[in-house]
Amino acid sequence: MKSPTEESYSAFQEAYDFFNRRLFAGDLPSCLITFQRQKRTMGYVSVERWINANHEYKDELAINPEYFANYPLVEICQTLVHEMVHIWQAHFGSPGRRGYHNLEWANKMIAVGLMPTTTGQPGGDIVGETVLDYILHDGPFMEAFS
Repeated sequence: MKSPTEESYSAFQEAYDFFNRRLFAGDLPSCLITFQRQKRTMGYVSVERWINANHEYKDELAINPEYFANYPLVEICQTLVHEMVHIWQAHFGSPGRRGYHNLEWANKMIAVGLMPTTTGQPGGDIVGETVLDYILHDGPFMEAFS
């Protein structure tokens, strides 16, 4: 029988690995997945914040467990993939200043099937400090999730 820690974290590791294969061709590096309770934040990435026993720096991807009981699984996975795009950009692109979602990031979001928007609805700006997203129902994310 798995402990609550093993059960919870292994599910997120499996989801990370699955979406990495399906949406990023397996190119994303491994990372540390954590649960962090940060107000008004479903998730975030801290690039190269974690150092392992081999003195290798790893990214930390945090998901807020406060949302687990109140949001459907598809939206939790959507948040995971949103943060994975930040990891992709940190390793293969050019991130904007801290906290800024730039055009390169927005284009990758669209490519994986999530539409960035500052309003959370169609028609919002696709770049900015606070950028939400919605699922493109005919896009790769939804195809992978289904």
